[in-house]
Amino acid sequence: MKRFFGLLMALGLIFGTLVSDAQPAVASLLNSGTLLLAEAELPRNAIDDKLATEYGYKLDVNNTNVAAFRKYRGLFPTIAGKIVRNAPYENLEDILDIPGLSDTEKSRIQDNMDVFTISPPNPALVEGGDRYNNGAYK
Repeated sequence: MKRFFGLLMALGLIFGTLVSDAQPAVASLLNSGTLLLAEAELPRNAIDDKLATEYGYKLDVNNTNVAAFRKYRGLFPTIAGKIVRNAPYENLEDILDIPGLSDTEKSRIQDNMDVFTISPPNPALVEGGDRYNNGAYK
């Protein structure tokens, strides 16, 4: 039995050495099809198009979720919740008209107006409870 396995191992080693010379040829055949797939441009969806605009770099008050406000000091969670809860807005100045905003909250919003942008609400971004808890935890 030991001789059988020894012979099997020797044959496997010899066969593996012979086949390994053919691997580059097989790999090039496989890669030629892969190259065509990589060169093909895949269609983008509406959210990818939106992320490629100003929305990807600023907080879109009509489409952003509460968690996105965390990177700006003083806006998360209270002011962020009020902004999200009272959306949609026609223009950025409408944020300052949110009922119940304190003077401090209005001041913080005014100090951060340059980080906000506005676009029409997109159902893919605002439907359901995703604006309050999108399940993305860091």
